[in-house]
Amino acid sequence: MLKVALAALALAACQSYDVSRSLGARCDTGNDCDDKCLGPGSDWPGGFCTTDCSDDGSCASGARCIAEDDGVCAFGCSGDPDCTFLGSGYTCQLVDPKTGGLKVMVCHGG
Repeated sequence: MLKVALAALALAACQSYDVSRSLGARCDTGNDCDDKCLGPGSDWPGGFCTTDCSDDGSCASGARCIAEDDGVCAFGCSGDPDCTFLGSGYTCQLVDPKTGGLKVMVCHGG
């Protein structure tokens, strides 16, 4: 059991994304975040702190501006393992970008 816990901590330490009140922290209300909370549900298990955006340049490094909720930032990914740092329920999914065009891959629930 201890080996499993240590392995999980090592994997989390290798993650390049920083979960914060700006992007990625769990939340129930907007007061839990610096800007906006996408409340807990199947799309955002445990809730998801994010910021409004108009394009990828409006988001933190490594995040994408998606069309959901009139434009919010979400962590970009290339496969499900990239999303494990957010906890259970998150997978790498194709979604519409805020700017239109080809779908982009982001960590998302559901």
